[in-house]
This record gives sequence, structure tokens and C-alpha cells, in this order.
Amino acid sequence: MMLFGDRLKRRREEKGLTQENVAEFFGEDFSRQSVSRWERGETYPEAEKLWVLSIELGMSLDEMFSEELAYLKKRRKSDYTEFPYPGMIVGLKTFANVLSQHTKLLTKDGEVDEKDR
Repeated sequence: MMLFGDRLKRRREEKGLTQENVAEFFGEDFSRQSVSRWERGETYPEAEKLWVLSIELGMSLDEMFSEELAYLKKRRKSDYTEFPYPGMIVGLKTFANVLSQHTKLLTKDGEVDEKDR
């Protein structure tokens, strides 16, 4: 089973990037150790960081979390409390909220309104 951290590490290595290179996606104050914790499955990135990772690494969120999502689809809602990755559920809900906020900025044509730039 390849979880988020494994997929992140594999894609980073495929792109020839170091953990430090990935940390640089988020600015000079972001640490390589945070990327290491993601890859080891100790923590998950915040929603905004998932967005950046998706763009910079050329991975869809579905691809990043395919194993976790498949696991959730097999489970009953009552089983979610036993989900071994509770932080991910919170992270995905947060991501969905952020995505919803950004989507509201788009017009019917998929263009961002000039006033929102």
C-alpha cells in the first residue's frame, strides 16, 4: 500500500528534488524537516500546502491520496472514528473549504474577476 507520504517521496525523487527543494516551494522560513515528517506519515500538509504540492509536483489530489480515498470509500460512515489517519480527515475537510473559497472567485467562464485579482 502506498500512502500519501510514499507517493510524495516517490514524486519528489522522480523530479530529482531534495526535501529542501520541496520546502522552498513554501518560502525560506519553511523547513525540510516538515517535508520529512510528511514523507514518514507523521503529519499531513495544510490544505494550502497541498494545493502548492499538487501544482509544483504535477500531481492531482486524487493521485496523492488514492489509497486513503479508496480505504475511506470501503468503510461505513460509522467506521470513520476508527480511521487510522484522523489528521488527514481534518486536513481534507480544511482543503475542501479552502477550495470552495477559491472557487467562488471564479466566474462562469472560469476566469477570475478583475476586481478579485
